[in-house]
Amino acid sequence: MSKTVLSFLTLCLFASGVLAAPQILLQGRPVASLADAFSEAKPGDVIELGAGIYNQAAVLKTDFVTIRGVPGKTHLQTAAIEGKGPLVIRASDIVIEHIECSGISVPHKNGACVRFEGKNLELNHVYFHDSEQGLLTGHEPGLVVIRNSRFERLGKNGQAHGIYVGGGELYIVDSFFLASKSEGMEIKSRAQKTVIERTTVASLDGVDSRLLDIPNGGVLIVRDSILQQGDQTSNGDMIGYGLEGYKHEINSIEASGNIFLMERNGSNTLLHIKNDQVVPYVVGNLIVGRPTAALREGNMVFSSREEAGLPAAPALPTLQ
Repeated sequence: MSKTVLSFLTLCLFASGVLAAPQILLQGRPVASLADAFSEAKPGDVIELGAGIYNQAAVLKTDFVTIRGVPGKTHLQTAAIEGKGPLVIRASDIVIEHIECSGISVPHKNGACVRFEGKNLELNHVYFHDSEQGLLTGHEPGLVVIRNSRFERLGKNGQAHGIYVGGGELYIVDSFFLASKSEGMEIKSRAQKTVIERTTVASLDGVDSRLLDIPNGGVLIVRDSILQQGDQTSNGDMIGYGLEGYKHEINSIEASGNIFLMERNGSNTLLHIKNDQVVPYVVGNLIVGRPTAALREGNMVFSSREEAGLPAAPALPTLQ
């Protein structure tokens, strides 16, 4: 092959992005790697990850940093640091947006796209999928906010989940949690307050466990959302509450304006509350299945999707 032809092919490969490394900018300045960006960042800085696939991992220790990708084009794959994941955040007041992440697996079987060890985190427009875990926080994560995001096919041996939040407060809005695998739960939250609004949480064809597990009680609010438990799920509970012991001063449950699809083969329990310690406020919901008599009052209950006027499985209703 002549040098001219080889040079032409190399130029084409760079132009197509096959050989070109994704560009990383710190405050508009190019840096060589994710590790360099994280180590050089100062409070208030923005780290921009250009379009491309990243097999890099790093630890961030600087507060008040935004990590921003290109919508639909920035993808973190496979790499992990400290046996945890690609983005290990040991800092507070962090925003991560427009990042896709997949293929995260570590020896302890709890590899997470984001391992958060600081306080106050916002995830916006992230797509975390096909890994052991999407988000894993410490015991005191402060305020965790998830907006406009999608978590799909996550879980490992019942010990890793779509997300696991160890405390603080959790707010989820306009997001999707779908098809957790390996008996993982779509959402596990030990937060003192968990609020889920305009969000779809669904087993689909996943071999998952509970859709929501709130093991230590606290305030749970689920509004204007769709919760669907599929025929492959391994746990009869859609929502578990307080099952590992109550640890918060205020314990309450509110569920309103939701669609609950109880479609598991075998027994199906919409809400499993330890010792019936909390009287839930569950009204104004549409329920397909056979809830307990206590949950029939104040809700619309149907035996099938067809009777309820909903699309046939596996399609999901849309939020209005």
